[in-house]
Amino acid sequence: MTDVTEFVLVRHGEAIVNLTPSLDGVCLGLTERGRGQAAALRERLAAEAAAGRGFDAAYHSPRARCVETAGIVQPAVGVPIAGYEDLRSMDHGQPGVDIWNSATNAIGTIPPLDPDSIPNPGGESWQQYLGRSGGALLALAERHIGQRVLIVAHSETSESAMQAFMRLPAGSSRWTYPYVNHTAVSIWRHMVSTMPGADPAGQWILRLHNHEGHLPVEDRSW
Repeated sequence: MTDVTEFVLVRHGEAIVNLTPSLDGVCLGLTERGRGQAAALRERLAAEAAAGRGFDAAYHSPRARCVETAGIVQPAVGVPIAGYEDLRSMDHGQPGVDIWNSATNAIGTIPPLDPDSIPNPGGESWQQYLGRSGGALLALAERHIGQRVLIVAHSETSESAMQAFMRLPAGSSRWTYPYVNHTAVSIWRHMVSTMPGADPAGQWILRLHNHEGHLPVEDRSW
């Protein structure tokens, strides 16, 4: 074990709700394209493992699109991929609802631009989501000091990672948001620096963001 902790964050493959948002928000898993994207990610992770870049632990969001993605990449990971409830996407306060319908603005607010509003009774605000998801990442970092960890979750997870690791102020989602394509890879590393003036709690380094070289050209975001 070293004192460097590495998080590999990946977004789920293209999901049915990404193409046809349902007003009840029930996630029906991946599209055929999404399954192909997850298979391409599996091959990438297998090649990395063969080169000595495997994982010590792995987790996924409980949403169906993440569960299915995790199942597809599992053979390349080398360790069980455990569900982690607090990695789920934002709670909108209705049974089964786990998406914001951008076409109809069905939940009544654009969460990153109105981060303190709770869209529906029993839901959570965007800022509360960032605190919950970011807190989950920090808790996992404490659990896996010096290890390499895979996280299969959401595009929003990259936002919560940025908020938590960079200690951004509340409301900063109004002016900055990290785009992440389906199955794209982002890598954060945590290490403690001995340089004068360094924070004794350590420093998070963004090593890679939205890397999608495993995807066919037509699936890449650029």
